Amino acid sequence: MRPRRAPWPAPALAVRARTAPALAALALAVATSSGAAQVRLTDEADRQAFREWFVLLADAQFYRTTPDVDDCAALVRHAVREALRPHTPEWRARLAVPAVAVAPDVAARPAARDGMLPLFRVSAEPELYAEFADAATLVRLNTRALGRDLGALRPGDLLYFRQPGQRLPDHLMVFVGRSRFEADGDDWVVYHTGPSGPATGMGAGRVPPEGEVRKVRLADLLRHPSPQWRPRRDNPSFAGIFRWRWLL
Repeated sequence: MRPRRAPWPAPALAVRARTAPALAALALAVATSSGAAQVRLTDEADRQAFREWFVLLADAQFYRTTPDVDDCAALVRHAVREALRPHTPEWRARLAVPAVAVAPDVAARPAARDGMLPLFRVSAEPELYAEFADAATLVRLNTRALGRDLGALRPGDLLYFRQPGQRLPDHLMVFVGRSRFEADGDDWVVYHTGPSGPATGMGAGRVPPEGEVRKVRLADLLRHPSPQWRPRRDNPSFAGIFRWRWLL
């Protein structure tokens, strides 16, 4: 179920650009509350740009991990945060992202505060935002449920599993779709197993104590050795598909 790790492939990607009028038409509204910020992508071009960067950055963790990714929620937070940054040559070098054309940057980005981006809603009342949110909070306050029909999946959506019997019951996977690093397939999924292996995380079989990033085809995930990790309607542990509110 897990492809061999390999150096960065070199996909042939056409450079995409936006015209000046299109750039001028983009809007990223930032709602503030208690000194924090929330992202609202109000233009379809910006939503598509975010989606493409988000899936690339989540996918990239399979080939090289960054120190801030140590569980499934950290992988998701990393991909959101870095998708919204300016993707300069310095940024690419710092994150070891391959020099491929992905999409234009999101036009207007939220300003960092003390080096942090308060992107995620972490409290309903009062309405508060932060850069850190655990898996349950990411889903509960920052996404919208789409049900459990896999036909609704789009790149950038989250597959959410809840295992109440585990010490860490909430687990997220990112639906990548077509990967820029694989020659075939349009149903790739990437996730971090979590630091504790099969007992408390999303691993199956042997995993290192710190966990690892795994990448599988959705078709293979449906045949996962542990039935509780199969994204099927008849699996009570599969909570469903969730989409970022700013992509709706």
